[in-house]
Amino acid sequence: MFELSIAKKYLIPKKKQVSNTLIAVMSITVISLVVWLVLLFLSITEGMERNWVQKLTHLNAPLRITPTEAYYSSYYYQIDSLSLQSNFTYKTIAEKIASKVSDAYSNEEDSEIPSSWPKPDKTKEGQLKDPVKKAYTILHQLQKKRKDIAFQDFELSGALLRLQLGKQKHENPSFLTQVSYLSSFSDQSPYLHSLILPPTPKDIDHLSHLSQRDFSLERALHTHVQNSHISTHFEENPIPSPPWVYRVKDKMFLPSDREQRHAILLAKNFQDSGVLLGDSGYLAYQAASMASVQEQRIPIYVAGFYDPGILSVGNKCLLVPSFITQTINASSNSYAFDKTLSNGILVWFENLNHTDQIKAEIAKKFKEAEIDTYWKITTFKEYDFAKDLLQQFQSDKYLFTLIAFIILLVACCNIISLLVLLVNDKKREIGILQAMGASSKSIMLIFGTCGFTMGLVSSLLGIGAALLTLHHIDHIVTFLSFLQGHDAFNVAFYGHALPNQLSRSALVFVLITTPLLALTAGLVPAIKACRLKPSAILRSE
Repeated sequence: MFELSIAKKYLIPKKKQVSNTLIAVMSITVISLVVWLVLLFLSITEGMERNWVQKLTHLNAPLRITPTEAYYSSYYYQIDSLSLQSNFTYKTIAEKIASKVSDAYSNEEDSEIPSSWPKPDKTKEGQLKDPVKKAYTILHQLQKKRKDIAFQDFELSGALLRLQLGKQKHENPSFLTQVSYLSSFSDQSPYLHSLILPPTPKDIDHLSHLSQRDFSLERALHTHVQNSHISTHFEENPIPSPPWVYRVKDKMFLPSDREQRHAILLAKNFQDSGVLLGDSGYLAYQAASMASVQEQRIPIYVAGFYDPGILSVGNKCLLVPSFITQTINASSNSYAFDKTLSNGILVWFENLNHTDQIKAEIAKKFKEAEIDTYWKITTFKEYDFAKDLLQQFQSDKYLFTLIAFIILLVACCNIISLLVLLVNDKKREIGILQAMGASSKSIMLIFGTCGFTMGLVSSLLGIGAALLTLHHIDHIVTFLSFLQGHDAFNVAFYGHALPNQLSRSALVFVLITTPLLALTAGLVPAIKACRLKPSAILRSE
């Protein structure tokens, strides 16, 4: 096509057209800088959101299946409070799974069932319907179909944490006291290990000091700390177990009890308060006795730290063995939780884009099994403690994309100035082309191609600059921190390192938007060129 060859000729700079060449270079430079900034900003923003969502779903799972009010008011749940076999206490989901019978009531041993209670929900065979075991059966079937699915029950509680610090120093020990949430340790999660922070040299020094009075701790340190290498991942159960949280293949383990104390995990912000591995203390809660309410204590020690992300509630959440949450919930009302939120089932899977699909599949199976009224299925997008932040991330992304579009539009308008000058400079050639039979579409295609090519070249230059910047983002952050005299980016929000992956959605946005805007900008002078009359042009020459 002759239009493309002429457009190519116009785009190649010439010595006699220095002014046009400078304007072209300036236009391409401005657009490239805008593309660079847009890609850099959107990539970092999207990377932060992706990292935060990963931490959220790795800890709390992409899906939660929690009992509804219908579950807690049902005969299936209430009957345990009348059953001697159930010790006259309500059972958690874990206890329901472990129970050999769905109906623990005995006419001979247990008291009469109140007439106000709901009737038993039975199957067609006359057996009491067991929504917990049925839900687990459905999840096991789904797990066979989708190999990446993992699930586990969870339980939440609360207690007063009190830790003794500074035992390794020749000074009076200090104490840390804080009311904390407790969450059962999810050892079945295939992603929890990514949140666990490795022991620091300070932690090892502290444990070494404690080992002077504990032979088993000294032996564990000697086994698992070799030449500054700290073992946290094993192919088989280590003997002895390390004094910190560790992984065997894909399963996480808390270390064994030491001196009748139980291992727990703290959020990483506790490190800023001076907490180290091995620090010990207790969890206090109120339990009712026959005569009064008394404080009960569970001895604990710190076995590791995890990164909860930027959720403020995560900084107050402790990961503890499941029996601790069961014990506190069974005997205490001091830290009351909504029953429909404090116990349930977590479901993990690899691809978060399949969240809605998996939710719909589970909901369909529950409905077919006639247990859908007993369960509520919630995705991570609907979590009360995260929903507002996720919505804000989406709103910010749309706002930043709109701003990026406007800035690109303004930058591409520079092309109009260049092509207007080019049209004025090429009036004679345009007149000759029209006289030789070139159509208006051909003239528009010539100058439209010039604008589109400039936009495409600018996009490629901007993409290259963005890739180079993201590759060296850590050095740039270090330099900015040096200039300011403090961290340029808050670690609590941005993490220890800024995301350095180019956003695919931002890349697609730039590769489509910039050339199209440049093409549109090129059409303005192209329309002007089409309106020129060949006779008037040649007469003026």
